[in-house]
Amino acid sequence: DGKVVIDVLGKEKMVFSEHFSCPLCDFSVSEIEPRTFSFNAPYGACPTCNGLGIKQVIDPDLLMPNKNISIEEGGIVTLGDDTDTLTYKKLKGVCDYYGIDLSLPIKELKKEELDIILYGTDKAIKFKIECKNGSVINNNTQFEGIINNLERRYIETTSEWIRDWIEKYMIELPCPTCNGARLKDEVLQVKIGKKNIYELTCMSIKDIYDFIDNLKLNKEQKCIAELLIKEIKSRLSFLINVGLSYLTLSRSASTLSGGESQRIRLATQIGTSLTGVLYVLDEPSIGLHQRDNDKLISAIKKMRDLGNTLIVVEHDIDTMRQSDYLVDI
Repeated sequence: DGKVVIDVLGKEKMVFSEHFSCPLCDFSVSEIEPRTFSFNAPYGACPTCNGLGIKQVIDPDLLMPNKNISIEEGGIVTLGDDTDTLTYKKLKGVCDYYGIDLSLPIKELKKEELDIILYGTDKAIKFKIECKNGSVINNNTQFEGIINNLERRYIETTSEWIRDWIEKYMIELPCPTCNGARLKDEVLQVKIGKKNIYELTCMSIKDIYDFIDNLKLNKEQKCIAELLIKEIKSRLSFLINVGLSYLTLSRSASTLSGGESQRIRLATQIGTSLTGVLYVLDEPSIGLHQRDNDKLISAIKKMRDLGNTLIVVEHDIDTMRQSDYLVDI
């Protein structure tokens, strides 16, 4: 059932081997360490998507935007309507073998026929292809399929132009292995309070804080986790105090607004407790509710009180009133 089996020796002492495995199933995990939980490292990253959480795949609808025309008439945009290319002649040979009519509108082709055209076949087929220079190519090989060919070329090519061209026909989908979690399955089996690290990062910062604060631990676990929990709660509280309690840790940086990104950096700087630093903040209150604006002002004052100087470019009246000096330009 995915539980790690651990030998217990004596009353309280637990002995961990370098590799945990369950004798009842295939679940196993190497010795747990910080890099195990990082999707940026091969030790923790999902092997299918390499820790990205998404897979870029060719979308048949982008490849065949007009299904009222035939493949001969240019129904597959990457092939065009040039029937004299090597790729098209190979496709024609496969379709002749399986009795697929390339002159029919795409919408009239059966699903099985389209699958052969787009995804190829495992069966070796004899090809006889006449080239423009008059030479004849005889092959006995499998047909790769239009989509499989494009996806392989996208991975293998060193040409940025080719990659950009193929990307026009691709969409992003959640990784079928990790479902967007970006981590290996054995890593996701490690849980605290019945939640794994991905489930925690999908919670809002406020909810994570409450979860950590209400975590039920025995005496030994509290002794081990005391400093860790204190540090986690401290960092989460910095984000809450700058009005970012609604964010989730799984959010991509590219989806954050300018104000959100700036307040995250502000929370980071508060956590470092540096002194003697000059900070310039450009309208950090943008998009904030009034009650969160008060928290932001309090955080800015805290940085000032640490011994730093903050120049805040701002139109918010409350922020201006709280400043030590006001310069109107």
